[in-house]
Amino acid sequence: MIARLTSIVMLSLAAAAQSGQTTVPAKSSATYPIAGTTVSSLSGQPVAGAQVTVMSVEHNEFVKNVTSGVDGHFAFSGLPAGKYSLVASAHGFRSQGFNQHGDFFTGIVVGPDFDAGNLIFRLVPDAFIEGVVTDEDSELVRNASVALFLRNNDTGQQHTQQIRSAMTDDRGHYQFGHLPPGTYFVAVSARPWFAQYTNPNEPQPGPDNAQQVAEERAQLDLAYPMTFYPAAEDSSGASPITLHAGERIPADISVRAVPAVHLRVKTALPEDPKNGVGMVRGFPRVSQRIFEGTIEPVNSAQAFGYSAGQQEYTGIAPGRYVIEMSDPGGKRHGGGWYKEIDLSGTVDLDSRESPPLASVTGALLLEGGTRPAGKIYVVLVNRISSENFAAEVTAKGNFDFGDAEIRPGTYDVVLNNAPGFQVKSLLAKGARVPGKTIEISSGSVQVVVTATHAVARIDGVVQRDDKPFAGAMVVLVPRDQTGNWSMFRRDQSDSDGTFTLHEVLPGPYTLIALENGWDLDWASRSVLQPYLKNGTPVEVTGEGTLNVKVQLQ
Repeated sequence: MIARLTSIVMLSLAAAAQSGQTTVPAKSSATYPIAGTTVSSLSGQPVAGAQVTVMSVEHNEFVKNVTSGVDGHFAFSGLPAGKYSLVASAHGFRSQGFNQHGDFFTGIVVGPDFDAGNLIFRLVPDAFIEGVVTDEDSELVRNASVALFLRNNDTGQQHTQQIRSAMTDDRGHYQFGHLPPGTYFVAVSARPWFAQYTNPNEPQPGPDNAQQVAEERAQLDLAYPMTFYPAAEDSSGASPITLHAGERIPADISVRAVPAVHLRVKTALPEDPKNGVGMVRGFPRVSQRIFEGTIEPVNSAQAFGYSAGQQEYTGIAPGRYVIEMSDPGGKRHGGGWYKEIDLSGTVDLDSRESPPLASVTGALLLEGGTRPAGKIYVVLVNRISSENFAAEVTAKGNFDFGDAEIRPGTYDVVLNNAPGFQVKSLLAKGARVPGKTIEISSGSVQVVVTATHAVARIDGVVQRDDKPFAGAMVVLVPRDQTGNWSMFRRDQSDSDGTFTLHEVLPGPYTLIALENGWDLDWASRSVLQPYLKNGTPVEVTGEGTLNVKVQLQ
């Protein structure tokens, strides 16, 4: 059962991933209890005063709350037969689902054949990461931006992306609290408080003291590189912080000031009728690729005023950057450009020599069903850079990413707010289409997205030694995995061993259930190979419900 959805990617797949009804509510007036004890997963001791909530999976409006007693005991009575989700929180324990793994947790089934009266709800204690940011002289760095990154496999492959941010206080201190166990990284972006960047638009000193002023300015024309715990200036040297339940880990970071880069961006644009010089419109974005390719903006970049079709940036430490601007000339499409470049010293960048960004337009065709009410979006998902671009579909079925010109890369194509429909196929002009992904380079791209309502539901049971097994990770793997990440389905088996996979496209699949698979890259061909040979083949031919049994591995 899915507990929550944390990104537009997951929102677009919500209907396809959520565990649904597997137990029909009883027509009789018979009711049943859910009861148990909240305990610390670390110590096993009872957790008193926990707020426990039960919600019906079949009827969203059915919600009840209780508080656990001094012995950790909680109880709900008068529940109709069915399936329920159970969530709890307490002081020192963030809100979490029963037997939670990532965004999944185990649903509780009640009825005449099920005993849900002796549950042990193991609450995972909160963990913390905190530290102090100092410079090379051991001086405190105040008002620094601190980013917290989490490495996990929620998208099917190991990936590291930012989940939180904070600012250092007047003691240079930061803290991230209420964290689950996991592998984290911390990075700092800051500007030296004493930095004085040379502004080309300021009046220049006279000849008598020009050299002295230039030397003084150069000594203060400094920047801090983005710095990863404990003192690495590149993410490849970042030290992972392995956080266990209930831990409080100190993570002090030391930054070092270096001579700032001066970046001069030239843009060929129409002349200003008043002064006859080329104009610069908008501000180029300066970013870095970190970890597996995540794009992270450089907040320390400082822009100066316009000057004859040129704009100067500084406050940037030497390194490799992504420089880009969408549609700077004010045109609807085709004016954007980007450049990945190593920067040091003073760099002149001419946009006319930089590759253009891509403009993407297209049409959505819906097969086999009525268009859902509300706004529908076509979403391009770059799982490498952690970026999502969304375009609203008009009443006529057209979409246009407009000013959100797209950087070259490989994007999964999914739909958001289109329940009952899944992307069936893609056709593109100006881009390659492997499976249900699109490889965008540059220029104008036109794409036709065909979505179908001919999707199936798979109801199943995980078994071990012919008995139902709760808490297993269930993965439906398409036979052809190339470019078909959106065809994967996952769930966690509930207390009766059941699971449900929604909106499955026609095609051949293999179904696997793993007892300890939550840390695996579940969309990796090489990782899955040992398990697929013992999986259950499933052939989906169209709409309807398939009932299957899968053996636990």
